[in-house]
Amino acid sequence: MSCEKIEWEELDGYKDLGITSVPLMAAADHLGQACREANDRFMLCRSDNNSDPRACLREGKVVTNCTKQFMDKVYKECKMPMARYATCLDLNTRLYNMCRATQIEFDQCMLEKVGISRDFTWYMDKQPAFMQTWPETLQELGSDVKNILKH
Repeated sequence: MSCEKIEWEELDGYKDLGITSVPLMAAADHLGQACREANDRFMLCRSDNNSDPRACLREGKVVTNCTKQFMDKVYKECKMPMARYATCLDLNTRLYNMCRATQIEFDQCMLEKVGISRDFTWYMDKQPAFMQTWPETLQELGSDVKNILKH
């Protein structure tokens, strides 16, 4: 997809999230799970288009929309635990280890009310159906790297 095919009116209608980085950092692990497919498709698009962001504007919008929907749900279900955790991160120069008590409270709320646990070791173990072509490419890359290292 080239940039010429995207109408400027479509780009003008794009709305930003209006969320600072601290709440996004606080919810990052949960957000990664909730918007996994959208993020994977966006990163695959970027990879397939030499990291040209213009080629992946629509995929980027899907990521933004998913993030907005997720954060709306977090604010609805876990507003105060999120606020306490984000405030702690903000006041402690974003050091997670200084905010474990508020993190635990937020994690419990997310698990009970949203159904997402912070523990997501399965994330890298499962490969989405639309990425099934990657292993061949990765194997080729791995053999190329081995050949380079031999020399």
